[in-house]
Amino acid sequence: MSGDTVTVRPGDTAYSLARAYGLTVDALLALNGLSSPDLRAGQVLRVRDVPPYVAQRGDTLYSLARRFGVSVDSLLALNGLPRDTRLEVGQVLRIPAPGPGAPAPLPVQAQAVPVPPVATTEPLPTPAPAPVVPSAPLTGDWREAALAMLGVPYAYGGSGPGGLDCSGFVVQVFAPLGVQLPRRSADQAQSGAPVALTELQPGDLVFFDTSGRGEVTHVGIYLGDDEFVNANSYKGQVAVDRLMSDPYWAPRLLGARRILPPSTTYAAGH
Repeated sequence: MSGDTVTVRPGDTAYSLARAYGLTVDALLALNGLSSPDLRAGQVLRVRDVPPYVAQRGDTLYSLARRFGVSVDSLLALNGLPRDTRLEVGQVLRIPAPGPGAPAPLPVQAQAVPVPPVATTEPLPTPAPAPVVPSAPLTGDWREAALAMLGVPYAYGGSGPGGLDCSGFVVQVFAPLGVQLPRRSADQAQSGAPVALTELQPGDLVFFDTSGRGEVTHVGIYLGDDEFVNANSYKGQVAVDRLMSDPYWAPRLLGARRILPPSTTYAAGH
């Protein structure tokens, strides 16, 4: 077996294999076109990215999906692109694995372009960084601060305009408002007051277990209407995701905390 693939052995899990090869579980699933982390012995998994593809004149998302034997949705998801994306010449795209039963990819000459590795855990606590300067001026509105950072790249340990991880993003949103939070999501889960998931309000922090170990490993900010904003390593950027209705996030949701006074929460959420 090549160094780009691994055969699942009895006892292997998506988490153990992702950790062994320096991936997140999300990245491992995306590389293999899988919607569930459930594995079976003998299954062959890709554990290395194929060389990214550089868009050429005339390429479309549909034509590339057909060429590589993948769905347009998986191509959009792996690259963190909106559905109305129009490709530009020279745009670099990561290519997901074909799903089960997909036709074999058509021959293509892919260009080798370096892709940064995906981190598997958050960094150890560091001193609170200076706030990110968003594209729009702050007016004391946490929502404005958060949405101004949409599209900022995900970066392991990142805490500045060049890149953010999930907990670093939360720190940057609330620091200009005078709300000081710990650096790690597990520690942020001890801040403020606990909130029942049935009583979520915009501005509440929502916490997830993405490792399957029953502990907090990811955090986002609830926006209302079943949406939250977070620094998403799968999409590679700060993005808005569904909460209760999303098949990935809903079963991994551990709880929520309220860190803003009610007046601030309501004012920013409506």
